[in-house]
Amino acid sequence: MRPGRAAAAALLLAATALAANLSAAASQPGPVHDIVYTGARAIDPETGLDAVRNIAIDGDRIAAVSAAPLKGRRVIDARGLVAAPGFIDIHSHATTRDAARYQAKDGVTTRLELEIGTWPVPAWYAVKRGRELLNYGTSAGHTALRYFIQKGEGDAGLAALRDPMEKFGAKEADAPLSAAAAKRLDALLEQGVREGAIGIGSGTQYAPGITRREMLDVTAVAAKTATCLFTHIRYGSLVEPDSTFEAVQESIANAATTGACIHVAHINSMAMRDAPFMAALLNDARGRGIDITTETYPWGGSVDAVRSHFFDPGWEQRWGVGVGDLQSRRTGKRLTQAEFDALRAGTGDDGIIMHMNGEATIEALLKDSSVLVASDGGRIEGPNGHPRSAGTFARLLGHYVREAGTLDLMEALRKITLMPAQRLEAFVPAMKRKGRLQPGMDADIVLFDPRTVGTRATYGDAARYSEGFRYVMVNGVLIVDGGALVEGVNPGRPVYSKYQS
Repeated sequence: MRPGRAAAAALLLAATALAANLSAAASQPGPVHDIVYTGARAIDPETGLDAVRNIAIDGDRIAAVSAAPLKGRRVIDARGLVAAPGFIDIHSHATTRDAARYQAKDGVTTRLELEIGTWPVPAWYAVKRGRELLNYGTSAGHTALRYFIQKGEGDAGLAALRDPMEKFGAKEADAPLSAAAAKRLDALLEQGVREGAIGIGSGTQYAPGITRREMLDVTAVAAKTATCLFTHIRYGSLVEPDSTFEAVQESIANAATTGACIHVAHINSMAMRDAPFMAALLNDARGRGIDITTETYPWGGSVDAVRSHFFDPGWEQRWGVGVGDLQSRRTGKRLTQAEFDALRAGTGDDGIIMHMNGEATIEALLKDSSVLVASDGGRIEGPNGHPRSAGTFARLLGHYVREAGTLDLMEALRKITLMPAQRLEAFVPAMKRKGRLQPGMDADIVLFDPRTVGTRATYGDAARYSEGFRYVMVNGVLIVDGGALVEGVNPGRPVYSKYQS
């Protein structure tokens, strides 16, 4: 046989052998996974993966993200859908089961009450264990705890905390703490963190009696426990003195002085049209080694109460709005001056939505790579509530990614998955397994249709489920299946600080 023919024969023999081996391998029984999603566009912000993949789930973990075929006891055709890590909402006051259902339909798999927090910490977790649709966690509440101390602790203090909003309008909120009470406050905050609270939450603006010294000492507790202070900063105002600028500078100074981590809640609703500048200021501070971050929600209005001190005389200049920018949460209509005056002087429901931010401000914040997205959502309170409670993340993906093109899909997903996980993971062990679509990570997964994902909730019609989310999974359990909420499941697990794992 000529050399050329011999080589060709050898190659043919090798190819035949390879084909036989591949055929034998294919016929071998591979692992059969609990659930397999096939043909999804898998996006993982940490690795930069954006490709068609098959995704396998075993128990509560992701078993495989593979281009190769996978076997499953249940196989879900995910062609045309985006698969991403479940969304982590680090600023959620949505405590009810009903609110959790709205957030599930908005792609949320973990909701954390970090801005305000709670007290006592173990009791908060105990009530939720085994009963939650979504993963859950809380900070130790500075504002609640100082009220508890001022009420004398014990049964009297606990009774005072049963109404979660009472403490924000109480006379105690205007009173500074004594030296002994301040020392007690710091000790109990540290206790709460060591009991598992995810850092310290401070509704500073709601309690004018919080002195700058108290705020510095509270920040020092966050530094001592190597966790983080989540703060509703002292002022929301465009006008000096007592401006947002001063409040941001206070937070930067406290972080620099103590070495603590600080996260500033909803810079959009505290700094209004100056919010992009404030976010840049925080970014500059972080570039100089100060551990401080912020967030926004993709809506132009905030929730307020007309009889709060926010609307003391001069409020129009402080907030940069007028009476016509205030929408009643009772009627859904914009207020007239006469209606505002009546609410201010009355005793009935004075809740409003204040429309203070335009698209330019929101888009500038979303384009800032250092600003993550959180909802500041609460309970679903009928059509005139704030639509952020039902449609924050769908609005980001539908309006600002698909329609406006403000940011691309990878970046939007990073802001609601990987960024919050990375912000917390140094002191929250569970976050090292969340916010990623990778083997070994928690099976908190969302699959949505990028062509239809969007919010249906609007101002005046806020109690509407988002659309486009086909499958939402928490710890390997489907809570949205084929677009429908699953009844009778409670896969949510507690998320603790490093002191309680």
